[in-house]
Amino acid sequence: MDFLTDPFLVEPGRIDGPVLVTGAGGCIGAWTVAVLARSGVPVVAFDLTDDRRRPALLLGPEAAAALTWETGDIADAAALDGIRDRHGIRAIIHLAGLQVPFCKASPAAGARVNVEGTINILETARRGGVLRLAYASSTAVHGMPPGGRFMATLYGAYKLANEHTAQVYWLDWGVPSVGIRPNVVYGVARDQGMTSETSAAIAAAARGAPFEIAFGGPVSWLYAGEAAAAFIAAICTDGADAAVFDLNGACMSVEDGLAILSELAPGHGITTTGRPLPVPPDLSDAPLRARVGDYPSVAPAQGIRDTFEAFRRLAAAGRI
Repeated sequence: MDFLTDPFLVEPGRIDGPVLVTGAGGCIGAWTVAVLARSGVPVVAFDLTDDRRRPALLLGPEAAAALTWETGDIADAAALDGIRDRHGIRAIIHLAGLQVPFCKASPAAGARVNVEGTINILETARRGGVLRLAYASSTAVHGMPPGGRFMATLYGAYKLANEHTAQVYWLDWGVPSVGIRPNVVYGVARDQGMTSETSAAIAAAARGAPFEIAFGGPVSWLYAGEAAAAFIAAICTDGADAAVFDLNGACMSVEDGLAILSELAPGHGITTTGRPLPVPPDLSDAPLRARVGDYPSVAPAQGIRDTFEAFRRLAAAGRI
């Protein structure tokens, strides 16, 4: 599956030492560790369990098994300090978190992972003098405060709290960070969360199975590799403040996405309810690119094509 990560490889000299990636078993985490590892950048993956299924979709089982992988609870600050010191961590990409449905199902767990976990990352950066830190916020913050145009969620409330916390860490202790708000991510390894259904639909088409997407109309199409590339670009230089940026990718309707899929799998059984998704579909990536420099972008036609081909190969190998 090298064709998936090839467009996003980076010169290892741009990063001055080992990178800790939290939430490495998730979608963006899997892409991030895969791109860094294939680029020859020392990377330490961290997650609650040693579940490498998603990185293996991109790297293959053997390369995924060879990753340096630490397990632990993001709420365990001492464990994070130990990992930082043991591996000589020079940069952190913090992606660990519980998504919208999991925060709603267990609000206290959501706060512990998303809020306390982010505080622990900021603390380990502060204590270790780490000057390159990028963390995942979310476009769900645009639903706050409740009562506006977009859906309000506990997840969005937690992410907004993290943005303010990161800014206070800069003001009080000079801990620099770049907060990035990914919108609707699609691609290989995107298989959970309320907006994962575009990816699930492409996977179903690759298997010849029917699927109905629960939303339609204009949405963000942010390719997972592009999201990983943005986070990697954000830790290629020392930070200078605690800015936060939207990360949207392309804006296109779900229906137009299905038209692209029809060229790849004529007669597929994928449908959409057409119901609008209550999140902003067309935010600007220009401020982020101005800050971190250019990083590869992928148009939906290419991203859907590559995702379909990858799922087709994985299905033929019995891996999905």
